[in-house]
Formats: sequence, C-alpha cells, structure tokens
Amino acid sequence: MFLPMVHPEIFLPPCDHTRETVNIIGRCMNDLSPVMPYLNAVMSRAAYQGSAHILRFRFEGHPVTLQPHEIAVGGFADGDEAVAMLTRVQQLINETWDRRQEITPSTLERRRLQALEVYKLLPRTNCGACGETTCFVFANKLAAGKVGIDLCAPICQDDALADARGQLMAMLELAA
Repeated sequence: MFLPMVHPEIFLPPCDHTRETVNIIGRCMNDLSPVMPYLNAVMSRAAYQGSAHILRFRFEGHPVTLQPHEIAVGGFADGDEAVAMLTRVQQLINETWDRRQEITPSTLERRRLQALEVYKLLPRTNCGACGETTCFVFANKLAAGKVGIDLCAPICQDDALADARGQLMAMLELAA
C-alpha cells in the first residue's frame, strides 16, 4: 500500500471564520510526489505543477490539493464528512498507485482558465445562441468546464473568428 496512513487535521478556512464549512488536511509520512503524474493522467482537469510538486483537482465536487506530504480537501458541512472524504482520497491515491503499470504518467502542466481570457476571444455580441444572457456569463461557464465551446454558434461558424476559435481550443486543451 502506497499510503497506509494519513493524520487528519480539521479546520475552518483561515480567510473567513464565519463560513459554515470546514476543511481538512491529511499529513502523510510518504512523499506523494511519485503518484502525482499518475493522478494527473487519470483526473480530468487536474492542475499539475511538477517543479513545485503540487497537484490540484476536484474529487466528488470538492477541491483537493496534494503536496509532497499533505492532502488538503475543502468545503465540508462537518468534520465527519471531511474525514470520510479524506479516506476516499487516500483510497484514490492507493488505487491509482496500484494501477500505475496500466497508466501512462503525465507531467503536462495545466492551469485554470480565467473567464476574462476566454471572454476576450469570444465575439462579445451577447447574441444568446449559447443559451446564456451574455458572452461573459458563457465565458465563466466555459472556463469552469460547465459548457462546451460548441454552444457558441458565432465562434464555431464564422470564418472571421477562426483565429480566436483556434486560440480557445488550444486554451481549453491545456486547461485544468
């Protein structure tokens, strides 16, 4: 077993103690760096920073950050829920490590898309063809991975926007 034990520490987010959610950090004796490229390969939209040995991804709707000796997971109603999720993340790490022979590790460094970067490449006509009220709302959803670029008829069909379409496609491909 790659990660036999994790020591949990539950805390309120430091930036806002009035929030009604708790976060958890699991401290690990084992260095998690070797498993990160494998998790980066299997977790969609993971953000990997190989030089810093940091991997960020969402798991069951919660943000997860792995560092060499730490697992941080956020957004829980209570400590019991946080501990249960930490156990599931530990299981994900162990299962991924156990299957590493079947996985091609990825050191591709992705980053989160910024809605404003996406918006600048959209036609900004607020035509509504995508089903959103404005291009900026669409840009936010596209950056968050909640919609696909194919919903924007102008960017997909207007040859004058081919360069912008290519840039957007490249950004989406490298996005976390």
